Amino acid sequence: VTHCFTPQQFMSTFMQKSAAQRLVLFVGGFDPRGAAYYHRLMRQQAQLQSAVVGAAYQIGPRERWPAGEQADLPHAAWRVSSAQGQSADYVFYDWSDVVRSHWPKSRWAVASQALKTYALVWKERRCLGPLHQQTPYTLWTLAYPLVYGLLFVLFAVLAAWGAVQLLPQIASTASLVWNVLAAALTALAVLGLGWKLDGVLHVSWIMRIMNFAREAAESNGVPALQQRHAATAKVLAEELAAHPERELLVVGFSVGSAMAVDLLHSLQQQLTQEQWQRVRLVTLGNCIPLFSLMPQATQMRQHLLDLAQDANWFWVDISSPGDSVSFGMCDLMRLSLRESYLPKSQSLHNPQCMCTPRFHKLFRPDTYRWLRRNKMRMHFQYLMAAQLRGGYDYFAMLTHAGPVEDFVRKRLLR
Repeated sequence: VTHCFTPQQFMSTFMQKSAAQRLVLFVGGFDPRGAAYYHRLMRQQAQLQSAVVGAAYQIGPRERWPAGEQADLPHAAWRVSSAQGQSADYVFYDWSDVVRSHWPKSRWAVASQALKTYALVWKERRCLGPLHQQTPYTLWTLAYPLVYGLLFVLFAVLAAWGAVQLLPQIASTASLVWNVLAAALTALAVLGLGWKLDGVLHVSWIMRIMNFAREAAESNGVPALQQRHAATAKVLAEELAAHPERELLVVGFSVGSAMAVDLLHSLQQQLTQEQWQRVRLVTLGNCIPLFSLMPQATQMRQHLLDLAQDANWFWVDISSPGDSVSFGMCDLMRLSLRESYLPKSQSLHNPQCMCTPRFHKLFRPDTYRWLRRNKMRMHFQYLMAAQLRGGYDYFAMLTHAGPVEDFVRKRLLR
């Protein structure tokens, strides 16, 4: 059951009592919705998951983070607790303003940018072979917006041609102007239908993510994000120095998995070796190859390689092969880094574990079939409640008493 505190009670707990055993930094995906939406979602799902597993996950109120600081950061924080008395201070890394700055309101603008993105992908098509071998469903998802757009253009042309063929039978005296007008109106009606369906199928959202990956690669990182990474890393370093018993768990969800790579690179520069060993990374529904395979993403690939070669910390990737918006259960590093960048003899230590949440075990068959058909809903399942008790439990992982790798090895690895 979700328990609500007054802001005064929360600040007393958050600021005056000892810090929670774990500090979680959640880096979300390419989503214009900010902390308020994700805090509300977490409260709802914690209540649902509590009913499934018979636990009492509690989500505290949302506050600014860092509390009492004047740092110009938009982040928010709340506390996640379990009935066993374990808790985590959960920080929402807010980059929704950056997302909105890369979120054109016009879908025509999104489509025109997507043509540039697909042209670049075609130019680098030699990278598509490994993607097809390891994650064929994900490759289809990336091609899906292009196929969807071309199909509706084709349907619009055929419908317009059909309207012109029917007009003489209805009104034999119709002029050329009326033929053109009827064809145009029919084509617009078909395109409008495609426009409406996009709201359900989220085709333009996938295009926006791909466009953002290209733009980030072209500028070798997003300057606004790089500055925020550095400022956030400074505060995190201070937190780890002040609480030497604390574990820092960075959760990179969806596109946030790629953003977390650059963030951790900034953080590592500010930590001692002992502090760095207390850092953990969990990537959920990772989208790293989408960003690292862009030809200009040299900085991203270097940061990724540095983290993969470092044996002094722990990274686990939890991504489902059934989630066609992510790159689940693939050879992540070999897929993400180009062959010229990563010789086959290169020694890699991370991710130390790659596992699937086995979503099919967490739902009844009919519900799971519905999930598979709804790409975005399936993609968000990492953060949401299950229908049945199983190994993967987002809230149990956050509040687990020991290091997060113990939870992973005990409940997720087979």
